[in-house]
Amino acid sequence: YGFSKTRAEASIKWNEQALLEDLVRVIRTFRPLVVYSRFTGTPMDGHGHHQLAGYLTPLAVEAAADQAQFSEQIANGLQPWQVKKLYSGVGFRTDPDNLPTLHVQTGDINPVIGRTYSEIANEGRSQHKSQRMGVIETRGPRQSALKLMKSLVPTPETETSVFDGIDTTVTGISVLAGLPGNTLQNELQEIEEAANLAVSNYNPLDPGTLVSILTTGLQTTRLARQALEHMDLTDIVREETDFLLNIKENDFRKALIQAGQVVIDPLIEQELLSPGESTSVTVRTFLPPNSPFKIISTVIEAPQGWGVLLSSKPIANTNDSPFSRFFTEIPSHANQYTVTVPTDAPPTQPYFLELPRSGDRYQLRDQTQTGMPFSPPILQSIVTLEVGGIQVKVSKPVQYRFADSVRGELRRLPMVVPSVVVGLDSKLLIVPLEGFPNEQEMTIRVQSFTKQPVAGTLNLKLPKDWEAIPANEKFYLQSKGEQTSVTFLIRAPASRTSGSFSITAEAKIEQATYKHDLQVIEYPHIQTHRIYWPAKAAAKVINLEVAQVKVGYIMGSGDQIPEALSRMGINVSILDENFLTSGNLSTFDTIVVGVRASEARPDFVANHKRLMEYVNDGGTLIVQYQQTNYVSKNLPPFPAKMRSRVTDETAPVQILAPDHQVFTFPNHITSEDFDGWIQERNLYAFTTFDDRYKPLLQTADPGENPQQGGQVYAKIGKGHYVYTAYAWFRQLPAGVPGAYRMFANLISLPKAPQP
Repeated sequence: YGFSKTRAEASIKWNEQALLEDLVRVIRTFRPLVVYSRFTGTPMDGHGHHQLAGYLTPLAVEAAADQAQFSEQIANGLQPWQVKKLYSGVGFRTDPDNLPTLHVQTGDINPVIGRTYSEIANEGRSQHKSQRMGVIETRGPRQSALKLMKSLVPTPETETSVFDGIDTTVTGISVLAGLPGNTLQNELQEIEEAANLAVSNYNPLDPGTLVSILTTGLQTTRLARQALEHMDLTDIVREETDFLLNIKENDFRKALIQAGQVVIDPLIEQELLSPGESTSVTVRTFLPPNSPFKIISTVIEAPQGWGVLLSSKPIANTNDSPFSRFFTEIPSHANQYTVTVPTDAPPTQPYFLELPRSGDRYQLRDQTQTGMPFSPPILQSIVTLEVGGIQVKVSKPVQYRFADSVRGELRRLPMVVPSVVVGLDSKLLIVPLEGFPNEQEMTIRVQSFTKQPVAGTLNLKLPKDWEAIPANEKFYLQSKGEQTSVTFLIRAPASRTSGSFSITAEAKIEQATYKHDLQVIEYPHIQTHRIYWPAKAAAKVINLEVAQVKVGYIMGSGDQIPEALSRMGINVSILDENFLTSGNLSTFDTIVVGVRASEARPDFVANHKRLMEYVNDGGTLIVQYQQTNYVSKNLPPFPAKMRSRVTDETAPVQILAPDHQVFTFPNHITSEDFDGWIQERNLYAFTTFDDRYKPLLQTADPGENPQQGGQVYAKIGKGHYVYTAYAWFRQLPAGVPGAYRMFANLISLPKAPQP
């Protein structure tokens, strides 16, 4: 929420219960011993998002321990959880009234990882690609300051660790869970001895020597959990003890499988599965020579309604590399299954997108998934092994494996996709409110994801009295992955009213109708995901006029303004480095600079003098919001400082110069044109500026001082210069009517009557 303290407070009141509920659920699910809140909930944190996080965290810690708060979570299986210690940060600047009580050394090398946590943190910061936050991975002494806010355990005056006062050994489970007397003391001691013995005997060159030790530890932990079931304990104490022992059992099981060098690799024949299709899954287990492990059984876990049958067919070769003849895979054991997807299987997508949002909040089918990054894989293999007289079950997600000719082996989780997806080439039409029919083209795209040929028809659902030409169009797709497209002419009637109207694309195949588009989220550093959107477009009928100007656009960090200009019927050209350096800028009536071009386009910075000469000779330059380096590089034509922003999208806006041509030609702009805005008013406005700039608009977040540097105008020679920090890059793609009318006036400046 920008840099507004007032806005942060407003957002707290508006979102507190919803956000608090989610935080409490996360704490009750993962049961942390210590919580560290990076922020304090005060203006020391910086902007409002930080303040809100710092404000809510202590409230969540308190509420998580109170059975009466968010009791529906308790009814759904969660338990109250009391965090033992709460820490907070101390802000970005030293404050003598908020001194730290503990310094965590983050510059010490972790001998297992071979790096410091400071290096890892800086590497993580550099992954914020869209924020341009790349930094040096600093080495040497470094520390993070923490302040103890609350402790329910005896804490020394001078702490050396966040766990001071908390017994984190296995025997410490007794105190953490509240076991009475010496309950389970012998069992816990034996478990700890097994863990310590494994650590002391660990040889990375011969991990198999640990198998018998880890087997003993695993069996001892299981016996302790069994004994727990028959003890006279309260339900809460028994449940918390079992929760902690289950963690130790999982630790032993994972360590045992790794020490035994057991590799379980279930592979599926294809990545994308459409409803009704069948495919093969091969569960392969690799054991080292003379392994003490024996394979007892394998199964495939699938969603309810799926078919899973053990196949008698010969096991297919899952290595599709052209060099596979040199690298034959010989598993110790393999079972092949035929998996069939039910005809009504829903598409696989992130669980938080399965239901429509309620306002800005996700709705979940399964509340227990709160805090999880994604749902569990749809297919998992369970392999049961035997070692040292006990059985061990190992779960592994089924994966699709393929070879990329450049990157090598890649793996993805299988997903269910619809038989076909349908989409539109544009999600927005801008239709001027005029007294004659308006015609625009719209293209429907359809793609098949099924192995069988599909044939059907494409059509558009339009507002009343609107017409599509043709009314429908047949399509035929022979194979999986094939796609085609059809262009329709949409005719809006002459007698139309202003407003927003819906256009929906449909693909009909026999009795089924498909109305969703597919977007693939695919990057090398993350698992591939697919998300689905209704195949809809909004047709905005707007009382809009625009002068016939030729516009050049300097793309910054990326936005959709050129598409918005095209929707208004404007001839827009994207200006590349060569044109900025040597092209004839005077061929354009108006040049628009994209957001953050001063960061993303060194050629824009290098050719800024040419752009100022273009303005001086009569051109119009519209500069959208930039960050502070726009000022630090002396790019504004006259002195200015910048930082301010207004984050309340409903903040009142006052027109300071109502007679200025920006507000009179060709559209008459009023305060109503600021209705319906989304997310924010402006960002990185001028805070102070030279008298040669004329402020055009005034706004402010509630309780903040008026801001007049969000849009300023300067007459330079024969031309016009405008710096506008208002969030056009958000409003125009969203189809906000007033934003189109105002931006049309900005680019029409060279054609406006001059005072």
